[in-house]
Amino acid sequence: MPTILVPTDFSVPATHAANLAAAIAKKSGAAILLFHAIEPVTEKIRQPFALLDKLSAEMKSAAEKNMEHFSLGLQLRFPGVTVHTALEEGNPVQAVLEAAAQYQPELIVMGTKGASSLQEIIIGSVAAGIIGKSACPVLIIPDEALHISIEEILITTNQFEKAPALLQPLINLARLFNATVDVAVFLDTDTAGANDYLTGSRQIEQYTHYLQKTFEGIRFKGQVLDGKAFETTISQYCSTHKIDCICMFTYPKSIWEKLLQKSATRKMAYHTHIPLLAIPVK
Repeated sequence: MPTILVPTDFSVPATHAANLAAAIAKKSGAAILLFHAIEPVTEKIRQPFALLDKLSAEMKSAAEKNMEHFSLGLQLRFPGVTVHTALEEGNPVQAVLEAAAQYQPELIVMGTKGASSLQEIIIGSVAAGIIGKSACPVLIIPDEALHISIEEILITTNQFEKAPALLQPLINLARLFNATVDVAVFLDTDTAGANDYLTGSRQIEQYTHYLQKTFEGIRFKGQVLDGKAFETTISQYCSTHKIDCICMFTYPKSIWEKLLQKSATRKMAYHTHIPLLAIPVK
C-alpha cells in the first residue's frame, strides 16, 4: 500500500494538511503516516541531567497524547483511511527527511504558516527547508488553505519537462480530483523582448499539445504570464483564475547558486496562500 507521510506539530496548519492528505489517501487507497519530531531539549537549557531526563520524558508523553488525539480526529473525519503514527526525537527538518528515507512515501504533505521576507532569514520554515532536499514530491499546505478539493492546478515552468515519471505526481493529483491543469511560462517585463514573447507562446503551445497527447483525459491550458516579479504575477493569476494548487519543479543547484540565490520554489513555499506541489528533479 502506498504511503503519504504527514509531518505534524498538531497545529491548525498541520490539521489542514492532514485533511487534504487524507482526502488524497481516500481517493487513491494510500495509507497515512502521521509523523512528529520531538525537538531535543539538551541544547536549549542548562539543567542537571535528572531534570533534563524528566523534561524529555514529559515532552515525549505529551507528544504521544497529542498524536493519539490528532490521529483519532483524522480517522473520525475520514473513516476508512488507514492511519499510522511515528514519533522520533531530532531536528524537525532532518527528522522528516530521515523518516522519508526510512518509510519511502510517494508523497509528503505538510502545513506551513509561511513567513515575511524578513522572517525567511530569521526563522525560516520547516516546510521550505524540506523542499529541495526531499527525494519525493512535497505538497505544502498554507494555513489559509481550508479546502480539501483541487479543481484547477497551475504548473509554472521554463524547462518544459517531458519525462512521464517526473510528471506523474502532478498527473496523479489531477486525475484524483478531475482537475484542469494550467501550464504557464513566466516572462520578466523588464528584460523580455518581442522575440521572447513569440518564443514563449510557441513553446507553451507545443508543450501543452505534448501533455494533452501523452496524458489523455486531463484538460490542459497554456499561458504566457508576464510581470515585474514572479511571485506577485503567479499569485495574481491564481487569485483571478481560482487556482487551487501550484506545481513547481525543483532542480539541484551548484554550491555557488545556493550561496547567491534562493530557490524560486522555496520562496513560493513561504508566501503562497494555496497548496504548492514541489516535484524534485533528480
